[in-house]
Amino acid sequence: MWAALGDITKDPSYFEKALKISKGRFSDAYVALGKYSFEKGELQNSFDYFKKALKVRPLMPQVWFNLGTVSMRLGEWQMALRAFTEVVQQEPETGDAWANVAAVHMHNKHPAEAYPALLESLKYSRNNWRVWISKLYTCIDLGKYDEAIQACGVLMDLRSKKNMAEKIPPLEEKCVKAIVGGTLKQRENCKDDPAALQSSTRSLTRVHDLLEKLSSSTTPEPWIWETLAVFNEQVGNDRDVFDNLMKEYRALQTVPNWEKDDFQVRKVSQVVFQIARFHKQEGSRQSLSKCKLLVSGIIQKVRKVYLDDSKIPGDLEKLEELLQELEGLLKESSS
Repeated sequence: MWAALGDITKDPSYFEKALKISKGRFSDAYVALGKYSFEKGELQNSFDYFKKALKVRPLMPQVWFNLGTVSMRLGEWQMALRAFTEVVQQEPETGDAWANVAAVHMHNKHPAEAYPALLESLKYSRNNWRVWISKLYTCIDLGKYDEAIQACGVLMDLRSKKNMAEKIPPLEEKCVKAIVGGTLKQRENCKDDPAALQSSTRSLTRVHDLLEKLSSSTTPEPWIWETLAVFNEQVGNDRDVFDNLMKEYRALQTVPNWEKDDFQVRKVSQVVFQIARFHKQEGSRQSLSKCKLLVSGIIQKVRKVYLDDSKIPGDLEKLEELLQELEGLLKESSS
């Protein structure tokens, strides 16, 4: 009766009365006080009440889940792991509990332990994008790059759905570059193993497909073209590298006020030097003239926004040296 009054009035004193009458054996009253404390932001009290409830009646998976949630908020990671482990032992199909088991292992920097928990979670929550992101990070840490690529593909597909696009963040540059770098390194390390080399070649094909899919998005960012250029150069697709660099250059030009940002000026300068390398290798007067126009255009754009020469980025000096080199090559070609 006292607990029922507590449910109706939301007055914790009724739950305390129920506990007093039951001599601390009424688990539902502890649970109610735990929820009440949690809603009030009194996390330590909530933690204590949930623990007392579970001491009286351990087979309450939802209460274990609540205890795990509070434990994570308090930084009690060992208790959180125990609590969510209890949940999945009592109700193995609770996908969110498996995801939280993985989250605790990830916090503790134990990706090998997080991985199987993530697989279990995805059995029951295939469209949970947060779990896919966790799997992406974990697979990168474990060097499971094929599965990391799969996770990227799923996240892109989920994000393409109209009702999900605003919730799901785009793939992070650092993740994609880690997959590309890791896959290329794996290929380098297995040159003497034909079977492993064949597997690595298939992985590189998947990486290429992922990068192509990213580049075909509505507005691909400059780093995507940069990564494609590096990848194609490493695998010997030299014909595509120049095209990737030009697209990166054009994408960088669309960044608002890039001329005023030292970091962006550096990015533009770096890609211009790479483009110039191809023009110089080609060596024709037409190619060198195109490169000269490109370099001089960049120099003019940057100089226009700096009234004080002492504040001009140091990268501009290198571009001016490149311009002089190109002018010299053009003179040589005409003599």
